[in-house]
Amino acid sequence: MGEFPIGYLGLPLSSRKWSKFECQQLIDKITNKIKLTYTKQLSYAGTLQIINSVFFSIYNFCGSVFIIPQSVLKEVDRKCREYLWGDSENKRKVSLVAWDKVCCSKKNGGLNIKECRFWNMAAVGKMVWQLVVNKDSLWIKWVHGVYLKNGEDIWNHKVPADSSWYCRKIKGLADKMQNWYIHGRYRLTSTGVYSINRSYMELRNDHPKLANAELIWTSVAQPKHRFIMWLTIQNRLLTRERLGKLNIPLEESSYCLCDNQVTESADHLFNGCPWFQEVKKGVEQWTGLQLPLGSLRTILQCIKKKKWKKFQREPVAATWGAMVRDYEDDLQKAESELAKARTRLANAEGRATFVQQMKERYETGVTGWEKEISNLEGEMAKQAKKFKARENIVTP
Repeated sequence: MGEFPIGYLGLPLSSRKWSKFECQQLIDKITNKIKLTYTKQLSYAGTLQIINSVFFSIYNFCGSVFIIPQSVLKEVDRKCREYLWGDSENKRKVSLVAWDKVCCSKKNGGLNIKECRFWNMAAVGKMVWQLVVNKDSLWIKWVHGVYLKNGEDIWNHKVPADSSWYCRKIKGLADKMQNWYIHGRYRLTSTGVYSINRSYMELRNDHPKLANAELIWTSVAQPKHRFIMWLTIQNRLLTRERLGKLNIPLEESSYCLCDNQVTESADHLFNGCPWFQEVKKGVEQWTGLQLPLGSLRTILQCIKKKKWKKFQREPVAATWGAMVRDYEDDLQKAESELAKARTRLANAEGRATFVQQMKERYETGVTGWEKEISNLEGEMAKQAKKFKARENIVTP
């Protein structure tokens, strides 16, 4: 006879509540994937794709079937958050946008990453729907035969005190979702069929819709350009001005690709930076379209108001995203070259100092040797005089 917990189709089965230790394999799988896919060369768009495809599929395999402890859900969210922003054990990095905002849908200003806590509730909520519609399955028949007897529905059912932890959780979840049903019909979809994604959105109660979201996430733009536009709209670009507000030490607060000695900020980038203006003129000559001035939010609003067709609006918006991304890339390259130049200068100064020290030590040593030789020569001359004097005395 076997003993619980046992594995079945890759899932651990247990006769009691899952403990954090039993769920550790879920965290370990995600941690191993992070170690395999982590690289400094991966862009934000690349990490976002891995989170939404690889990490989510690992979590969803368990989270769509079992109620997972809250501590485990928080740990999974933390792993995903750190991976998105490049945080690791060896190097701490700033989270540019709050996790609650990141987990919103794209049309609501987020990145459409599924927050584990709400997704687990929405996924397990499908069991409630199956109980309500009395779906033909072995588990539903067992529940109706043991708990919901004599045609009793789940809304009026009182859970016995000796019921399992899982049954009590299912009943508590059903009470939260009761207003989603009208006369036993699921009302969040037109067909009445349960939707995990629609239930998830209802549980999250997302932020207001983001204006011009369709221009930010246009398929015409490259993924990394779309991400940088999203960061710009959120006012979360890591400019020198923002780094100063975060109390991050800076060597030069006015560093920019242009020669103007001003603090690098988003306002300077879009309105006063000569480098950016030159790029804008080149893009206008190339596309033949007049691009507006102002912040990226203002620019997207102007593009949307223009009576352009979709195939005109989206490429112009994508062009602005590419311009911002190119600025960030060129700035990082310039900073990297500056850091290398400073390193080379420091190394050169260090070598020059070392040579000077060796020269001084050599000159000091030569001077010391000359004194020693002079003293020895003097001593030898004295000894020679004494020896000659003795010879004169002995010789008649």
